[in-house]
Amino acid sequence: MSLPGLPNLPGLNSGNIVTDVTEAPHRLHAVAQAGAAQTIAAVDVDGGADDWDKPLTEEHPRPVVLVHGTFGNRGYTWTSATPLLRDNGYRVFRLDYGRHLNPVIFGLGDIKRSAQQLSDFVDEVLSRTGAEKVDLVGFSQGGMMPRWFIGALGGAAKVHNYVGIAPSHHGVTAQGLMNLARQIPGARELVEQGAVGTVVPAWPQLQHDHPFQRELADLGETVEGVRYTVIATKYDDVVTPYESCALTLTEGHHITNIVLQDIDPEDHTPHVSMPYNQTVLKEVLKALAD
Repeated sequence: MSLPGLPNLPGLNSGNIVTDVTEAPHRLHAVAQAGAAQTIAAVDVDGGADDWDKPLTEEHPRPVVLVHGTFGNRGYTWTSATPLLRDNGYRVFRLDYGRHLNPVIFGLGDIKRSAQQLSDFVDEVLSRTGAEKVDLVGFSQGGMMPRWFIGALGGAAKVHNYVGIAPSHHGVTAQGLMNLARQIPGARELVEQGAVGTVVPAWPQLQHDHPFQRELADLGETVEGVRYTVIATKYDDVVTPYESCALTLTEGHHITNIVLQDIDPEDHTPHVSMPYNQTVLKEVLKALAD
C-alpha cells in the first residue's frame, strides 16, 4: 500500500518498518523541500536566467553546468546551488534534458538522447563563453547520464571537474524509483498514467539490470583526465545501496568518493534533499576549486 504523494511511511509501503519509523520525518521534509523549491523557481525570474551575458573570471575560468535528475528541471533542483555558486564567483548554466510528454518535469526521455542534449548544451556554453572546458555538477540521473556523454560522445575533452550528487552510477531498483516519484510533486501522477515505460522511457533504463546499464559499464566508470567527485548519503532511499553511488578507484584517474555522514554523522538527509544540503554544497565548492 502506498500513500499518494508521500514517501515510504512506517509499515504501510515498505518492508523495513524500523528504518521507516526513524527516517519518515526526514523523507517528509524532503517532500516539503522539493515543493518549496518548485515554488521558488516559479517566481524567481532572475534566478531562472543563466549567465550567458556575464564574462568568466580569471579566478574561475570554467563555466559550471548543472544537470538535474529524473523528474527534475533546471529551476527547482538548483534553487540552493545556483545562488551559492554565483556568490562564489562562478558562472552557472543549466539545461532541461529528457523532455517527454510533460512540460514541467524532465529527465524522462531516453538516456542516450539526453546525453546528446547535454553534449549540445556544453558545446553551446563553450562556444558562447570562450572557455576551453566546463565543470559538470549532476544530481541522481544527472550524475550518471554525463558518463555516457564523457565516455561515448567525446565529452572527456570538454570536462575538467565532474561532481555527482547521489548519482545512480550503477542503476536503481523499481522501488527506488517509486520512492523518488513519491517525493517529487507531480511525478507520482505521471508514472501512474498507464505504462510507465511509455510516459517515462528512462524508467527501465535507470534500473540496474537494464541493458543500458551494462553498456554504460562497458565504457568504463571513469576517463583519465577528468577529475571525479561523488557525494553520497547513507540515508539514500532511491539509489540503494548507497555505496553504489561510488566510482571504482583506478590508478591514474582522479576519483574522490565522499559520504555525507563521514563529515556529519548526525545528518539524515535522504536522496531528494541532497541538492539543498549545505554540507553537500560546500563539498561541491571544494571539488570545483581544483
